[in-house]
Amino acid sequence: MIIHMNSTSSADIVLRMDDLRETVGSVALGRVLTLIVVAKDEGGLRDAVTAASGAARAHPCRIVTILPATGGDDARLDAEIRVGAEAGLSEIVILRCRGGAADNLETLVSPLLLPDTPTVVWWVQDAPAFPAGMPIGAMAQRRITTSQNSGTPAAESLRRIRDGHSPGDTDLAWTGVTFWRNHLAAMLDEPPCEQVTSAVVRGNSAHPAVVLLAAWLALRLDASVGIDHERGQAVNGVSLFRDSGELRLDRPLGSDFGDMVRPGRAVQRVNLPMRTMESKLIEELREMTPDTAYEEVLKVGLERVDLDSLPA
Repeated sequence: MIIHMNSTSSADIVLRMDDLRETVGSVALGRVLTLIVVAKDEGGLRDAVTAASGAARAHPCRIVTILPATGGDDARLDAEIRVGAEAGLSEIVILRCRGGAADNLETLVSPLLLPDTPTVVWWVQDAPAFPAGMPIGAMAQRRITTSQNSGTPAAESLRRIRDGHSPGDTDLAWTGVTFWRNHLAAMLDEPPCEQVTSAVVRGNSAHPAVVLLAAWLALRLDASVGIDHERGQAVNGVSLFRDSGELRLDRPLGSDFGDMVRPGRAVQRVNLPMRTMESKLIEELREMTPDTAYEEVLKVGLERVDLDSLPA
């Protein structure tokens, strides 16, 4: 069921949702969190709602999506409520606000937060320089940004994220390299246990995930890590160099599988898909505690990567 409410208020939206619980059986019980999504345009809103409603299958939640509109002097709030089959295991509220109604987003969403559950804020496109310093960010236990959608070069985006980082912040580019980190760690756990002398990450260096993976390797291996730019969406492969030879993890373009290449062993095929926004969001919503590994990569690992050599 989809309900449209034009020129409304947050209080009226809450009352309407209470009525819907009685008429269509939508309940807040069982919701484990409130996910607030801030979008820049209708395309971002659409993508965010699709990803968030999919993630709600793993983490039932109330999704409150905000689209601040430009233009117009009059304060106006239009809302769309989706419950039942239209929302799956979530309750979805879409707020389109303009004029003065967009000035205090935290005031708009406060009445819609589920009681006694965590709050997560996700900026699906542009993010503030200091997410935790924003009133809407200060309401949340976790704050998620999407640097690949920022429209700025990877080096600039990551420097901005690093300088404005607070415990509880994370970025979906970091989540996007989880499988790469797991497979590379597994390769290095196998004998011979030798020091890696250098490494290379290959991929689209305009994507922040490539840079974050290089920073993680530089930090964990205490070795020089280079970035080779190649066409593609994100990471294409990693080479680790040791005295006994090269370890390689490659993902061919368009493939959901990677090849582990190790000296003296048969090539091993592993699951290594390009992750969707939905799958990355599912991972981020599992934990409400700060990601200390991500913080260390931002604050220490990035210093070991030549950011100035990346595409501007």
